Amino acid sequence: MYSSREGQQWFSNDTISTNRRYFARGINTESSKHQLRGIINTLKHATKTLPIEQQLVKFSEIPKTLDETPIPDIIHGTLLFFAERFKDCDHNVIRRCILKILKDSEKHISQNSQSSELEQTIRKIFFLLENQSNDPIARALTLRCLGYMSVLLIERLDIQHGILQRLDSSVEIEANAAIFAADKLCSKTEKFSALAYEKFVTLLQASHVSLAFKTKLVRIFRHMHWDINLARKTRIICLQLLEQCSDDEFVLTILKTLTFLSNRALVDRTDQINLLIKYAQNDPRGHVKTSSLAYLTNIAPKDLTFEISHILILLSIVTSAKELNVKAKALCVLTILFQQTRLLCEIASIDTEQETRLEVLHYIQQCEDLIQDKVIEINVITVKLMSVIIIESKRIESISNILISPEWETYFSELSKRIAELILSNTNQLIEFISINQTERDKYIKLMQEYLKCLFSICLSDNNLIKDTSKMIINILQEYIDISYDDVFAQLSKFLLKISEYKESIIQEFREDIFFFMKSEELINMTNSFTMLAKTVLKARPENVTQAKEFKESFMERINQFGNFQDGRYTQNQWNIYLIGLEAGKSGCFSIMGAIVTNFVNEVDVEAHRFWLRALSNASNAEQMILENIEGIQMQLDLFDEGVKFYSKCDTELSGLMSLIDNSGVRVFGKWFCQLRARFFSTMKLILAQLNFLSSRAPKLLDPDVVNINESLILLARMHDFVAHSFLDIDAESLAILESYQICCLVLAYAIQCLLIPSFQKEEYINPMLLPLIRLAHRDENDSILSGQYNDMNSRKNKVQYVLRARCVEVLRSIEKCRTSGTSNNTATQLSQFVLFILSVPINLPPFFFENKQGTHLKWSKVPALGWSQSGSRVSSTAVSDKEKVVIKLEGVVQLSKKLAKKHLKSIQFIIFGSKTDIFEFDEFEETLQGNFKFSDLALAYKGKNIKQKDTSEANYVATTIVPLINNYFATTALVQFPMDSDGTGFLNIHTRIVDDKNIVWTIGPDLIISSPSEYQNNQYI
Repeated sequence: MYSSREGQQWFSNDTISTNRRYFARGINTESSKHQLRGIINTLKHATKTLPIEQQLVKFSEIPKTLDETPIPDIIHGTLLFFAERFKDCDHNVIRRCILKILKDSEKHISQNSQSSELEQTIRKIFFLLENQSNDPIARALTLRCLGYMSVLLIERLDIQHGILQRLDSSVEIEANAAIFAADKLCSKTEKFSALAYEKFVTLLQASHVSLAFKTKLVRIFRHMHWDINLARKTRIICLQLLEQCSDDEFVLTILKTLTFLSNRALVDRTDQINLLIKYAQNDPRGHVKTSSLAYLTNIAPKDLTFEISHILILLSIVTSAKELNVKAKALCVLTILFQQTRLLCEIASIDTEQETRLEVLHYIQQCEDLIQDKVIEINVITVKLMSVIIIESKRIESISNILISPEWETYFSELSKRIAELILSNTNQLIEFISINQTERDKYIKLMQEYLKCLFSICLSDNNLIKDTSKMIINILQEYIDISYDDVFAQLSKFLLKISEYKESIIQEFREDIFFFMKSEELINMTNSFTMLAKTVLKARPENVTQAKEFKESFMERINQFGNFQDGRYTQNQWNIYLIGLEAGKSGCFSIMGAIVTNFVNEVDVEAHRFWLRALSNASNAEQMILENIEGIQMQLDLFDEGVKFYSKCDTELSGLMSLIDNSGVRVFGKWFCQLRARFFSTMKLILAQLNFLSSRAPKLLDPDVVNINESLILLARMHDFVAHSFLDIDAESLAILESYQICCLVLAYAIQCLLIPSFQKEEYINPMLLPLIRLAHRDENDSILSGQYNDMNSRKNKVQYVLRARCVEVLRSIEKCRTSGTSNNTATQLSQFVLFILSVPINLPPFFFENKQGTHLKWSKVPALGWSQSGSRVSSTAVSDKEKVVIKLEGVVQLSKKLAKKHLKSIQFIIFGSKTDIFEFDEFEETLQGNFKFSDLALAYKGKNIKQKDTSEANYVATTIVPLINNYFATTALVQFPMDSDGTGFLNIHTRIVDDKNIVWTIGPDLIISSPSEYQNNQYI
């Protein structure tokens, strides 16, 4: 960053303070130039002193370094070093290693494709080709290196011509390398594709060129999609080549090339489908048929040009083909096509010709018979097809304007139950096969897994079928208990677990059966199966407090038996019991989680484990205290303080854990969740206290108590939303849990606004999140659409979300009735009951709470000069006046976690606002929910200019800039006014927001606070 006055600039140095109040996590503690110097020195030392084998080891570590530190300066310098080494070395083995480095660094090269810094690197790599090296292997390696750097060669006509010339090489490895480089270039640029097209055609039509070379060269045609005319000319040439040569590999290569071209160019799609179906139906070679059908699977998911005639041909292939591979591939294509509801609608519609409808139905019934085929692999693929037809038929039935023909309606009505019975019958057979033939055990277990996946998808939308199927699964478990095959039983147990996640009420009916089954000695010896069934039972926990205590005692009795509990400790299956304890927390069974983790605290020897287990114990104590005392908590509000203390202890234990883990630069969801729940308990205590008071008297006009609790609820709802969108890696279930409590807070605030604040003293506001629920509340309670919405919510994976939202709809309906009738008797009491209901629903600890892996975060590539000495004392600087504008350079990368490695991010937004005083009271605000929320809140308020300045010491809005992310890298500058107090003190506050490919905004952090500079140096940015 530098001053707008010429010559005065701010710079980074390597001896900045590590006072974290002014040093955001994730910023490198050394400059990129210093890091690059270290990397180059290490590589030079290896080159001079180590033998070639050890040099290769050192070189091969570089791609990982670039992944960890994807900063342009480091990438440019490192690649330039390797280019020089490639040019000057005498060993092709080193060149091969450098080729591998360029391959692994291709994404970094693309990220820096607009930079002129890589020009020297290209020149040095091209040197061997440009100067006609006598070594053909070196030339071939050069061509392949240029291929991986092709994104930099789009405007380099000299290099492009050099690559094309090498296609005529008589040395096979060099010609093949030229094909590789040309292929890479064609994928990047339209100009080169058009330039090279005639050259490719000439070579493909030349009689002196070998068929093997043509087979490799023709693959490049898949990139001729830039222009419709070019794509069509390419297709004509390929079809001519197809007629001229019948070689198996050449034919398959052309078919595959045309398929890719059709997908990209979006032209001649129907022609390509017909071509592939022709080869699949008529070609005498089995592998050509199979490959043609495989290429159809690439078109099928994206294409809307398939017709009923194509379906009929594919069905005829399934029923008539003798080759099992052909039959299997045709079934796969049909499975993909029937996922398009459109096709099944057309087939089953009464508007379709009866002859066609009956013909397809006849074929489908023949396919259904394949489920009992002797070849089990065909059975499984057929089951997948039938499960897709069942799912899509349910969808068609929900479309009101589609009239289904009588024969198809009858077929659909009976299909689910019949297929489910066939699947269970085949599952029984597989278990018998396993007991007889142990050599193919793994194969049969995988097939069983596929069967049960299909069975689950079939059952999910039919409660009666789920009930019958679950009962049959339990019967199978009981019938075959004597064989004690844990891996087999685990598959069946997993099915019940999946059902319990979506249909808790169904599993409630079988809880006692499963409980009884868990007592058997055989099951206790089957570790994985027992664990699955224990997790299943936890999903079906009783809601009554007394029943919950009895449930805990019975459950822990079985757990103690499973773990051989002796002398206060588990002596076997400890890991599985720990996993069961975590599942108890995720299922809201906090007494069970607390009992299990407490038994482990004194057993573990690792300090980090003790911190984690104590954190879980405190979290379970906090939630359990509220649940056990819910009936009297309205009169014992001090219990909320105890819950807050337990969550504070949990937060402290997690801080201890993080101090032992190298997790710097990353926010910890567990800590923020503890702080959020503590805030939730405190707010609920405040609300119940005020509602207790209000229930004894009528609220006054503009009653401050009413206004305060309304504002507290809105603030709490916003904090839930902030936490939900501060972690890009967060899973959907954790998001749903936070969203459910956010909606509860908004509904409660809306109720207070409508019922306790007089209409003439308020501006009525409805949060957009409430609109779908308000629409449901306006419907009659017996409305079929309302029932459908409830069923849809109930079939999702989060029971808490369904229960809370259903109650929110009831509250909104009550609000409308009160407003319509004009009466609001006992409003405070009714609202208190709603609060107690929210508290009585055990929260499922979010699955993300249990993840401590490094998540996605911002990595700044430069270190700001923070204006603090080594001891952390303030250094005055009056060289920049408070009216003077400065330029700040922001550069870095969004470091994606492994989980989101392929996620596309669109842009990053910076909101920069200044203050003459430190606006934070927290020493380590970046680790606290309150500090980050306040920071974000202020930034958004200043961005929208929705804040009033009370004095000159408060923050003022400075600048906003939005920067596109190129391979997650950003670099920008912003002109800002640096605020300065009379003693030279001032702060720039930089808030960051990420926008993903779905236009969802995330505040992943870390944000920055920069204080005034202490020193100046020319020609440097921070």
